[in-house]
This record gives sequence, C-alpha cells and structure tokens, in this order.
Amino acid sequence: MTGLELRTRKAVDGESLAHVVLIHGSLDDSSSFRRVLDALPTYQLSWYDRRGWGKAADLGIGSVTDHVQDLIALLPPDPVILVGHSFGGTVALSAAQTCPERVLAVIAYEPPLPWLPWWPDIAPWEEIVFAQGRSPEDAAEAMMRHVLDDARWEQLPKRIKERRRNEGSALVTEMKTLRDVGPTFDPVTLVPHIYTSAGSESLPHHKLVSERLAELAPRGGYQELPGAAHSAHVTHPMTFAQLIDGVARAVRSA
Repeated sequence: MTGLELRTRKAVDGESLAHVVLIHGSLDDSSSFRRVLDALPTYQLSWYDRRGWGKAADLGIGSVTDHVQDLIALLPPDPVILVGHSFGGTVALSAAQTCPERVLAVIAYEPPLPWLPWWPDIAPWEEIVFAQGRSPEDAAEAMMRHVLDDARWEQLPKRIKERRRNEGSALVTEMKTLRDVGPTFDPVTLVPHIYTSAGSESLPHHKLVSERLAELAPRGGYQELPGAAHSAHVTHPMTFAQLIDGVARAVRSA
C-alpha cells in the first residue's frame, strides 16, 4: 500500500520480550511515541502513520474500516501486541476482532467508543469539534487549545500549528465516523487479552469507558496511570512504557 509503511526497530540485544505495534490517535502521528520507544530497548517495536496523518497524509482520509484493513495488511505474520492511543485504540480493538490469530493482546489507552452506554450523548470534545459554524481548521485548533491549553498552543512553532489546522478535516471525519458506523467490535467476544488504561487526570467518561470495556472483555484488565491525562504517551512516556512492559510480561506468563 503506497504511503503506508510499518517501520520497525529490533531489540537492542536481539531477543525481544514481544513484538509491539504502536498506533497513534487523531491530531497526531507516530513520531509522538518517540520517547516511549526510547524507554523500551528490549522490545521489537513497530509504528506507522495512519492514512490522513503524518507521512501518510496524502492517502486521504479513511473510515474506521479503512484503518483496520490498513493495520491488518501491515501486520507481520507472527502475533503481536497492539498498543493504540485514543482513536488508534479503537482501530486496534477492531483489528483484534477481525484477525484474532494475529494479535496476542491489545493495550487501548482511552479509546473513543461512542456506542457504549457510558459514553455521553455529546462528549465534551465532540461539542468542541462539531460546534455550529466552526470550520475543520478552527475545530482542530480549538481541540488542540483544549488539550494543551492556550499558552502551550501559542508556543508551538508556526509549521506545527499549520499542520494541525490542516488536519482538521481528518479529525472531524474520524470523530464523526465512530458515531455513524456504530460498533466496530463486540467486547464480549474478543479473543486476545484486552488491557485498557486511562489517566488519573483524564475526562471522567474516558476513564469510565476504559474501565467498563476491560470488565466486558473475557480476558480484560484495567490500569490507571497516575498524574497522566489523555496525552500520556507524550507527557508520561516512562509510565506509558511501563504499562506496555507490564502487559507484555503478563501475557508472556499466561
């Protein structure tokens, strides 16, 4: 698939505890996992930019189904642990249902699942993005200002601000498609180990949905990351890496 590339880094000692594939969320790309990669030298790690983002921006904007099919096409033949942040978590969970034989476990950090009963009718970020009269570009900026705060947004380089604003259409489409398509997987029939996580400082519905999803999965587990919010892989990379390491060791023992 032109434009989609699974980049892989082997473990430093040649023997990896597991092969982990990282999947980024919206208004993001795989480069945000950089410090998480640095914290996991004993793992074989793979990452890629989803269509519509980063180096795959020219592929256009995809549906949830497109992203799931892209991921499955990129996966190596041997089973892996999928680590998905936000929208990437929903993609990972959906892929685990579609091809359970390719997935040892999923770690989903605050996946948006608007079809579950614990998700608000209109979540706070949906209210921001879908505000009447707001352009996709302005929606992306408003979202970034809410997540980062105004001061940190203003400190970003101009090229980063422009990139994020230009990703507005992809953001709006991804948030809308989750509501339009309905469930993309059935939690109670997921075969792989399913681990969910949320930050102690995250929005209440993100924490609640992550907790309940772990309870629904036959082999589920939940862990809260202290001091973290939605962007834990950026703000708390060591803690995020410890989450991955702990799950990998638990799955290996099982």
